[in-house]
Amino acid sequence: MMVKRIGELEHILADLIQVNKTMEERLDKHGARLYTLEQLDIPQQVSIAVSEVVTDAVDWAMQALLRNRFRDLPEADMKEILHQRLWESDSYKSHKDHMQLFEALEKSINREHSKELAHDLAEG
Repeated sequence: MMVKRIGELEHILADLIQVNKTMEERLDKHGARLYTLEQLDIPQQVSIAVSEVVTDAVDWAMQALLRNRFRDLPEADMKEILHQRLWESDSYKSHKDHMQLFEALEKSINREHSKELAHDLAEG
């Protein structure tokens, strides 16, 4: 009877070892998937995507307001206003590209002033 019981226990133990091995394999697979999911950093990606969409929407709305406000202004006046604001704030100095755009704006304004001067001299 004791030998029979030991045999049953050995059989149960062998089954448990097999179940444990299967569970460990499944856990390893899930662990790899979990690691992959953690590496994707989905909450951060969602946050970035939402931020970009919101930023684009706000930018569009602000540009629409500015376009409506300055729609009736001549281009030369808009350039002068932009130049004055940039000059007063020195914000154009913060980035090389901004500096180049500021310089291009100045050249454009100077070119327009030269044309106006030439026109005025031709009339006078």
